Amino acid sequence: VVEKMSLIERAALLEAPWDNTNFYLALLGFVAFLFTFLTIMPHVMVHYSATVANLNLLAADVYSAIVGYFVFSVHFSPLYLLSIILILSGVLVFIHQSHEHSSGAVVHPATDEDVEQSQSLVEEPK
Repeated sequence: VVEKMSLIERAALLEAPWDNTNFYLALLGFVAFLFTFLTIMPHVMVHYSATVANLNLLAADVYSAIVGYFVFSVHFSPLYLLSIILILSGVLVFIHQSHEHSSGAVVHPATDEDVEQSQSLVEEPK
């Protein structure tokens, strides 16, 4: 993560306040969040779908808007607020449609026994 940031944001890093403790805390928080995100995302993709993951990434803008308004006193454009409403509406429509069209069948990840059984079926006869 840090090596990518050093390549892409070289000029910004040279101007960064390296003597400020808050800068290190923000950098540590960013690295911790990114590590957690990249650790959890494969599990989300296995148990849910890419659509759910992408809609939830869009819904993260809602949290940034809430934090921006209450913590940093940022006032947003009406178009930004409209986009948040549209994002949340899309999440709700997707959840409603997926429950409406689901067959009730639950797909579970493959177990070790399933993998062994499929490998035995694929093995060539000797």
